Amino acid sequence: MKPWANKTMPAFNNHLGFVVEEWHKNHIKISAELKPEHLNRSGIPHGGFISTLLDAATALSGAHSDDPLDYKKALTLSLNINYLGQAQSNSLYAIGKVTASGRNIYYGSAEVFDSFDNIIASGQGVFRYRKE
Repeated sequence: MKPWANKTMPAFNNHLGFVVEEWHKNHIKISAELKPEHLNRSGIPHGGFISTLLDAATALSGAHSDDPLDYKKALTLSLNINYLGQAQSNSLYAIGKVTASGRNIYYGSAEVFDSFDNIIASGQGVFRYRKE
């Protein structure tokens, strides 16, 4: 069994259909299947859906924990997004990684791709670990 399989993901991520494919320290891969409600009126993925996928990938890349039932909690302080292309498939995935970290703050970056490995968007964020 995958070590992250039992971790409860944020409800909003579950609602959008995000699935964690890989997750280890400073790295995560999240996939998502596009549904009609994820599209804008032009029939392409809504920018808000893409930005949420980037936020999840950048934030969770720094939230990994060795505890199989939990993960670290973090708050997004800043998120910068660049939309680079249109998806050519209904399957998307994001790769997120930590680029630098300190005791309370970490920096992450992520990219979103379609199933043909076309880059759709990139993002960089600043996050603060949340105290319970």
